[in-house]
Amino acid sequence: MLKLEIKRIKDKKYIYIKDKVKVNDKSKVISFYIGRLEKTTPRRFFDKLTKYQIIRLKTFTDFWLKKQRKYLDDRKTLDIEALHYSYQLFGRHYPDELRRYEQSSFARYVQGTTAIEGNTLTLRQAEELLEHDVTPPGKSLREVYEIVNFRSLRGFLSRYKGDVSEKLIKKIHGIIMGNLLDAPGEYRKIQVLIEKAEHEPPPAFEVPELMKKLIRWYRENRRRMHPFELAVLLHTKFVTIHPFVDGNGRIARALNNFVLEKHGYPALYLGLEHRERYLDAVAEGNKENYKPIMDLLYEVYLEQHSAILEEIHKKIMKREVRTFPEIQNIFKEFVKLKMNA
Repeated sequence: MLKLEIKRIKDKKYIYIKDKVKVNDKSKVISFYIGRLEKTTPRRFFDKLTKYQIIRLKTFTDFWLKKQRKYLDDRKTLDIEALHYSYQLFGRHYPDELRRYEQSSFARYVQGTTAIEGNTLTLRQAEELLEHDVTPPGKSLREVYEIVNFRSLRGFLSRYKGDVSEKLIKKIHGIIMGNLLDAPGEYRKIQVLIEKAEHEPPPAFEVPELMKKLIRWYRENRRRMHPFELAVLLHTKFVTIHPFVDGNGRIARALNNFVLEKHGYPALYLGLEHRERYLDAVAEGNKENYKPIMDLLYEVYLEQHSAILEEIHKKIMKREVRTFPEIQNIFKEFVKLKMNA
């Protein structure tokens, strides 16, 4: 919570901003000097608040730059963390707008992740189905279930407080593939082939041990690896194992977003226009070459959420922070202090 603090030194009053920056469930306290109360004008006060926002952003990004990274260089990490910070700031100051944005992103994610697997519903049809239960004419029951199952998944994950585990993965599969498979949530017991792919998934009898190994890898890296790399690598390693008869791509992309959202990042969505590049990058990931999938998802991620990044950046860099509700409140407090000085 942003607040003003007055320090008295030899009968003079000096103003500081006290605040906390939350990074990875930990709070870092910031104390930022504004100036002498008697000499600080409203214009100078707003100028200092603008500079403070930049300091706050740097405090946030510096933490994540220290995280273990193999595929994201400093520039890409800063881009992602500027988005991460802007997304949190957007929610902090414009919660109603954020809810609308998240609803729109969710519909795009669901339509895109199912379209990659062959679903033919348009974005508009998916939105109508998800938000108003309007079933589009001429579509199969299977295509309808492929969409609405994600609404059930969203409800489940909104209540789920745990972390990635085999139990969670099986639960996600059970929800996403509900009414679509005879035994959703169970690992495959047969060998499968991936259409138009060179990669042959491991034999079915190896799947349980490979999944245990994947969860061990995740637990060993979840606190030391940068969340974006962690999410993308979990997604890609999961696809390589291909533990279920069907639905593996949708589960992998759901896991990717689960990890991102768990760390306070916006969700990532892919559309049909990304399909060929995405499948090519996944094919490289199957060979343990993870750079193509990391580069592609970074590029898509920044592009699809650029509006939030640009809006917050504009408000900070063009000295429009005064539109933030907490800034308005802190300014009123400053005026009162000036009047009583």
